[in-house]
Amino acid sequence: MTTMEIVVIGNEVLAGRVQDTNSHYICSQATRLGIRVTRVTTIPDDPETITTTLKEAINRKPDYIITTGGLGSTYDDMTMSAVAKAVNKPLQVNRKLLKDIENKFNLIHKLGKTKNSRMTPERKKLAYVPRGSQIYLNPVGLAPATLVKTGKTKIITLPGFPQEVKALFEKHLIPLLKKAVKEQYAEEHITTQGIIESDLSPLIDQVRKNHPEVWIKSQPQRDKKITTEIYLTAHGKNAKTAVQNAKKELQEKIKINKNKRKGKK
Repeated sequence: MTTMEIVVIGNEVLAGRVQDTNSHYICSQATRLGIRVTRVTTIPDDPETITTTLKEAINRKPDYIITTGGLGSTYDDMTMSAVAKAVNKPLQVNRKLLKDIENKFNLIHKLGKTKNSRMTPERKKLAYVPRGSQIYLNPVGLAPATLVKTGKTKIITLPGFPQEVKALFEKHLIPLLKKAVKEQYAEEHITTQGIIESDLSPLIDQVRKNHPEVWIKSQPQRDKKITTEIYLTAHGKNAKTAVQNAKKELQEKIKINKNKRKGKK
């Protein structure tokens, strides 16, 4: 099974000034592709913390580690240097990326959004990546997605702006990740009304015992109709069939339960 960890980097997230929507988006996209996200970690803009967190994640040997944030030109953008340290590779200028950044600053200058297009050290900082990295140019911003391998794990760095994360994911990462996923993923869901979760629990337990390959999760909603959403998911060669069979059995048990409540045989 293809696995992924996500590392969210930013003091502003931990301080509550910025709400992290990136990990939610990445989790939803990865899950649809059939990837199991095993951990989401939020850490500050601290080089030692970033490096240590990445090394710990690498030791768990997920297929992918995706980071968001910390790829800008200011002093507190430390992600790339921390990644380089974690994988024990030096930072170096990527010429293709440098040219892309130069072109973008020229355009920004022509649009009147900066007084000059000169490549200052702060701007050139955006072109430094760990040696041997593969880059994916940003279609709506400056910082690219960068992929560097260490052992069986691929670390992908993404910027922090949600619109850039989505643009890079849709253009580059979805095609990349699709090729990596070997197992089938399937998901079904059931909506129930009028049955509290504690009454659904024994029905779900019975189905789980009959279909151990299917994960069943109930999510009660806060409403007057006593609505509960039940999600059934599975990975594997016959995931679709397994989920459909479990869903059918659970629906039948829920129907029988409802009829008993109404006094029907």
